[in-house]
Amino acid sequence: MIQRIQTVYLLLCFILTALCVYFEIGDKNHPWALTAIMALTGVLEFMGIFLFRRRALQMRLCTFCIILLVGWYLALVAFSFILGDGLVGEYRPQLWASIPFINAILLYLAFRGILHDEMLVKSLDRLR
Repeated sequence: MIQRIQTVYLLLCFILTALCVYFEIGDKNHPWALTAIMALTGVLEFMGIFLFRRRALQMRLCTFCIILLVGWYLALVAFSFILGDGLVGEYRPQLWASIPFINAILLYLAFRGILHDEMLVKSLDRLR
């Protein structure tokens, strides 16, 4: 399980997600919706680590987490407009707001690794 590179990617995603939930995203306290989306993403990433025998489900979880992270950024932009006067208002995202983008890249890399494993297993099944 741990020797697979996609497991390392998923573990890094989980650690970064935990950091993002712990630290404040903006100058003010970040809205609870952003925290809820990141917490759900973290739970799904953690589940994905242990679903290494069910590669199709693991790929779906990675895809769903990427969609959640895109939604997180959309919610961040919406809350920036609501809590501040546009993007240059009172609410300014900090460095921690870049973590979901890094997570999306790592999830994509994990997805590619899982897909590679799936193709390898299918090709070996064809040879039998």
